[in-house]
Amino acid sequence: MDVNIDYNLAFKSISDKLKKRFLRKPNVSDAIDEYTTLSKQLEADECFSLSASCLQQVAKSYHSVGNAISESAALQSAAKNYLQSEIITTIESNNVNFNEDLVSTISVYEEAIRLHCDQNDRHLSAKLCLELADILVAKFEKYFEALAYYERAIVLLVNTDSTNPIYAILIQLKLAALRVFTCDYTGALNLYSEITNSISSYCIINPPNNRTMYSRINKNESSNQIITTSKPIGSAHLLVEADILKLLLILYLKPTKMKPDYTISLEAYSSFQALSTQNFNYLPITCMNRDVFILLQSFVLACQSNDLKQMCSLQTELWPHFNDVQNYLLNMITDQFFNSSYTDDLLSQ
Repeated sequence: MDVNIDYNLAFKSISDKLKKRFLRKPNVSDAIDEYTTLSKQLEADECFSLSASCLQQVAKSYHSVGNAISESAALQSAAKNYLQSEIITTIESNNVNFNEDLVSTISVYEEAIRLHCDQNDRHLSAKLCLELADILVAKFEKYFEALAYYERAIVLLVNTDSTNPIYAILIQLKLAALRVFTCDYTGALNLYSEITNSISSYCIINPPNNRTMYSRINKNESSNQIITTSKPIGSAHLLVEADILKLLLILYLKPTKMKPDYTISLEAYSSFQALSTQNFNYLPITCMNRDVFILLQSFVLACQSNDLKQMCSLQTELWPHFNDVQNYLLNMITDQFFNSSYTDDLLSQ
């Protein structure tokens, strides 16, 4: 018999049992067990979307008896099954559809987020927002849709005493990277500036005396997580990453009205005093690998002197030390100078 017919009959049978009860508060445990069993059978048959529908009924049953923890668990399981169905139908099978299961995934996540917000559990709500945003980015490249959930996760974590500041900064870095990839460069610059100021003002790093802290920062494409080849103290590597991105955005945007911290940043990377810890104390540079700093300083000076050849050479040397976002901006800067130089040559003819 067709699985959809079996599913409909079984689903209707369970629903009818609930409707036929004459008690004011019918015992829903039987319905929960039957929906759960049916869900597992459908999942075993790889009917993930139908399995998710059963799990939604399980969540509703738990909601009717006020069991928020089990309701949340059922909703999250339903969301994961909808997601699995979407992956199979669109990514693995390359079928064109209207992303119905992805829409259902988002809807169920939203329901779980609201549930935890109602329970005043901001941490779990933020975790679910972050989880959904990561899925939208990593699996479907839905950058614009993911922006709202990263922003929502940050808002939920604001003014929460038990929140680890490093955790909030990691979310901000993900949000800033998305702003870069969605061409909101001004928004990204403001956020990177906020990140560097936050790390410095909260004193949540312990910079070393030498400059061997930052050796390399890469991005794992499959999980969108930051991976370092060294083990830095505290959040020094995050400060370095954010400050480099802030500098690159300043070089690319060339703001007409430079904020004081933008000016300080630009001067820090073009000052020869920066190599002397006795005469200079710009915190991100004190946490940075000396070789990376020298390459970056040379790149800034090449930009200021419009030396395109030197910029391209330095870009090649900086490339292995940078993550995806940094290399993207580095390439944008060199392209901008190349196009400007090409235009000037045409006008001079």
